Amino acid sequence: MKKLLLIALLFVAAVSAVNAQTEEYITLGINGGGVYNINGYRKDTNHYGNTFQNGIPGYNVAIDLGIRTSAKTRFRFEIEHEEFHYEALWDTARQTDVIKSKIYKTRVKVWNMGINLRFDYKIAESEKWKVFISPGFLWEFNIARESKNLKTPYENPYSYSIRKRSYKNYNEIAYENPNHILGNNIQLLCKYKIAKHIALTITPEYYIYYRGIVKHNGAPYQRLTLNGGVEFNF
Repeated sequence: MKKLLLIALLFVAAVSAVNAQTEEYITLGINGGGVYNINGYRKDTNHYGNTFQNGIPGYNVAIDLGIRTSAKTRFRFEIEHEEFHYEALWDTARQTDVIKSKIYKTRVKVWNMGINLRFDYKIAESEKWKVFISPGFLWEFNIARESKNLKTPYENPYSYSIRKRSYKNYNEIAYENPNHILGNNIQLLCKYKIAKHIALTITPEYYIYYRGIVKHNGAPYQRLTLNGGVEFNF
């Protein structure tokens, strides 16, 4: 009986030690922040004479589920939503000889969903902080696009009708973005513990894709993000 009791006590101690080592076995994270695209639009002038540039900064939001695999490693599955913008500048002189060299602008919005597979490796830890380096693989696909003319100081009935008619000739620029695209990313994940099962996160990240955002681009599509969020552990 004493031997059985001793074995039971040793078993309980071993289970307790394992549980202590597997703190944060499962994590649930929610984050969001700003997006800056590099080569995130067509780089050359198209056959309508349009030139392109970055638009206003975009944003992204994401939710992820992580499973710890060792004291220093875990895998995470993340679903991400992005909105980003670029702008097309075009010259009405290419459409008519009446209005010379007046530049108009169209803003294109693109909404994508991404699936991230991430591997987290812990590189630093203190009582409150944990820091991970997180390489990942990304599959991103388009869910919606929108093109919209911006108001200009040249509004009058004649120029507006020309601008509206010309817009119909180039609004397919929104559809030059790929329906889906693959890439890799690397993230620095910094966690600050505020309660037993809750931490705040800050995550700067770099993405690089396997191709240009349009096939005409010689340089690959890239992205920088800076997110903040909250992570729950169980």
